[in-house]
Amino acid sequence: MVKTIKTMKISNPQASFFIGIFFTLVQLQQLTAQTSSSSHKNAPVKSFSFPLQLEMHVPFDPTAFPSGSNSYLIYELYLTNFSSSPVDLKRIELLDADRKSIHPVATFNITQLQTMLQPLGPNEAGPAKKLTIAGGQTTIVFMEVITDRKKPFPGKIIHRIITETDSLDGAIISTHNNKLQVLASPVKGANWIAADGPSNDADNHHRRGVVILEGRAINSRRYAIDWKKVKDSVSFSGNPRNVHSYFCYGEKVFAVADGLVIRVKDGLPNNIPGHGEAFHPAIPLTFKTLPGNNITIDLGNGHFAYYMHLQPGSLRVKAGDRVHKGQLLACIGASGDAREPHLHFEVTNSSKLLFGEGIPYLINRYRLNSKGNGFTEMHINELPIDKQIVDFGQ
Repeated sequence: MVKTIKTMKISNPQASFFIGIFFTLVQLQQLTAQTSSSSHKNAPVKSFSFPLQLEMHVPFDPTAFPSGSNSYLIYELYLTNFSSSPVDLKRIELLDADRKSIHPVATFNITQLQTMLQPLGPNEAGPAKKLTIAGGQTTIVFMEVITDRKKPFPGKIIHRIITETDSLDGAIISTHNNKLQVLASPVKGANWIAADGPSNDADNHHRRGVVILEGRAINSRRYAIDWKKVKDSVSFSGNPRNVHSYFCYGEKVFAVADGLVIRVKDGLPNNIPGHGEAFHPAIPLTFKTLPGNNITIDLGNGHFAYYMHLQPGSLRVKAGDRVHKGQLLACIGASGDAREPHLHFEVTNSSKLLFGEGIPYLINRYRLNSKGNGFTEMHINELPIDKQIVDFGQ
């Protein structure tokens, strides 16, 4: 090529100029390659590595809600390992996505993560093994973030996953995805316990109630509460196999707001109370019978209130009725998937039973039994959390 260029007859001065530049660049390239080869022939070759192959996403952005002196965020973070090598989690940090502060909003260490992680598929390993996400595996991280109400959450939060050798930022969420509606209480009187209410307890069947419906993971029960009456921390007196022994059986339930009744189911029998192997439902449990006798009210703004496990024959409304806040709807029973009488109450973003995402709401006023000293704490526009004992007044 070079010899050809040298013997070419160049009649165009401009072409001659560019060919000269090309020839000079070729020489420089050859010289650089020789120098590089001689100076680095003994240097180790650094292997190429991909970034951490961990896919992160939050299926449904949370909304912060107040309870007492704190604000809470409750949601699920999904982690999928797209590599063939295991990923060992060491820490998860939540940061202000707008970088207005360099300090984490919250940090979860190894001990905390052991109770927050739920690998999908068979998993017989102990808590420590849950920290390892095998190649191709997906793990749900059940998140509960708590902060002082005087220090509100940033508008957006980004997650930082930290392993032994790597870190990854991703899965940005908003912290105010829905408008919080202020509702009246669904029951009245004192000594109501918010059983399996909002919390991150691994034994909370509402909190861990993720199911696949219409091809997507969903949790309508994320903020659900099973309202039961208790005396001295016990929900019944007498024969535990008799529904009438339970303090809440037959208690009235009320409309939490003005709305439109869009669904009613009645006629399912009560179960004989029993837990564990002692539970034998009165009728076979199917997807349709799980809620028992139930009422759905359209609250407006895309919010729907659900009342489940109602007493057969007690329903006072029908589909199409318009109801007003405080109106009597039915009585508490033990129908459907109810081990004992209680009112299962939840608010979701779908008119389709069990298909909506659970969303938080506020109750306009209630008192809490503070450390056994009686109902002294008045709470305005807050949401009770798990195991709190509440007085709603008359």
